[in-house]
Amino acid sequence: MRRRSRPRRFRAMPRRAAGVVVCLILSVCLTAVFGGCAGTAGPGCNTDLDLLSAAPGDSLGIDPFLRLDAAVQADRRAEAEQDRRRAQRTRDPVERIRLTSRATRAAPDDPELWLAAADAWRAVGDQLQTGAALDGAAAAVRRLNAPSTPLAARGPGYRRQATLATALARAWYHYDRAEWAAAGDWALTAQQVEAASVGALEIRGLIEGRQGQTSRVTGITDELRRLDVFNPHRRWIQAAHDETLDRLRGALAQVLDLRPRADHALECYRDMGALAERLDEWTLAEEWYRQSAAASPMAGHPCLRQVRLPLLEPGPEGRPAREASVWLAMDRHYVTGSFSAYTRYAFAQFEAAPPGPGRDLWAGLAVNAAGIQLRRLPGHAWALRVRGLVFAATGKVDQARDDLRRASVAFAALPSGADARVEAELGRLLLERDDLSAALTRLRRAVELDPAAAAAWADLGMALATVGDTQGALTALTRSIELAPERPTAWYNRGLLHMHAHRLDDAERDLGRAAELAPDNGDIARLLQQVRLTRKRVGDGAAKP
Repeated sequence: MRRRSRPRRFRAMPRRAAGVVVCLILSVCLTAVFGGCAGTAGPGCNTDLDLLSAAPGDSLGIDPFLRLDAAVQADRRAEAEQDRRRAQRTRDPVERIRLTSRATRAAPDDPELWLAAADAWRAVGDQLQTGAALDGAAAAVRRLNAPSTPLAARGPGYRRQATLATALARAWYHYDRAEWAAAGDWALTAQQVEAASVGALEIRGLIEGRQGQTSRVTGITDELRRLDVFNPHRRWIQAAHDETLDRLRGALAQVLDLRPRADHALECYRDMGALAERLDEWTLAEEWYRQSAAASPMAGHPCLRQVRLPLLEPGPEGRPAREASVWLAMDRHYVTGSFSAYTRYAFAQFEAAPPGPGRDLWAGLAVNAAGIQLRRLPGHAWALRVRGLVFAATGKVDQARDDLRRASVAFAALPSGADARVEAELGRLLLERDDLSAALTRLRRAVELDPAAAAAWADLGMALATVGDTQGALTALTRSIELAPERPTAWYNRGLLHMHAHRLDDAERDLGRAAELAPDNGDIARLLQQVRLTRKRVGDGAAKP
């Protein structure tokens, strides 16, 4: 006999903390490749997510699912419910992801299943998959409005609760990404569904606080006080408002003895730690980050590891950056701790990665982390630097130029002054655009700031050669070769200069070295062959009487 599922009262899924990083590619296991300063995942942590990203053969969208025979739909719903219940019982985060994802594929019109999947992905800090699951929940909620949809039989109360839970989950998702406008839209949607929803009031209050909306913050906190005089999140909201207005000490006073509710303790303690970090109150910051990690659904599991990482910003007067605690899921996703340190870590992992899917993944994580930093701290020089450099390295030239220009202006306002890497990369991009005057200005500044910047010397040499300063170009290219003799570009460009000056022996030597360093480069090989043929013709002509 076929099993038929029975309508259930909708249960809003727990609203747990969303991680603040984005993963572009999930079909590879990267931990062994990118151990870095976080090392490898501990025993008992399965970090191989490739099986989770591949849909099973019977995976269906909502419309094809609803065209199935009613008995088949009932069987699939029963299987999905079993997977959801198993997911609730398991402690393994990857198994929870596997089970909830399988449930959504079996019965994709059920918003409760999608919210469970979003909750599972959120626990490991993967915002890309969290967002995808929330999209699925929203699509399922929309289908509840069609009277012919089977789940519409659960009634208007179920539709209301499903809509409210989805709107709240999306509001928190955008809050963690510091996307205040989008978060506010979803919080308003939740309030439209249920005007007296305390959860909707709380998240909307936080969002208004982050936007510095004083009168709205006052109205919301007054309403929360009326509903529950002991609501601890009123002070969290006020602290967010004070922090936005740069009243940092006042914000700290609001939360010094705050004990958040369990449902949002991870987010609240994380915000408190970030505030203490801005004030250099490191004892408080570390303690609050620790409590944030303890509130994670992954607390105590080997897939969640605490690591000590240097901050994005260097120490004062050129000293090494301070280290701070970060909790990573799967050795790559941010869960809590110093977001500055995580941003630096993601960027370092990107720079160390060879070309391929792993590098693409870290590019996404680094860009996302820098973007969140910039939405929380607009104009942050080091975050602009990270995002601009990743954009430049991944071929997003327009975005790179914009970010690096803004970073250059931001660095000029800091005590440390201009940044050599920013000026060098911006100079390279301007050179590629044939904006030679601007490129020369940036590149000269770069080598002044860092005389050991081999790449900047090579680009400067090319720019000088283009404007006709042959001697300056030779000097710059020679300096680049002295600093980094393993780089073929400077050898190649100096060989070109020698060739155009008819110094064929020197040209053959430099191009020969470039060919050795880049044996797969056909352009170098062809030019070297051309120089050798020219030398031969010149030699043959000189040998004739």
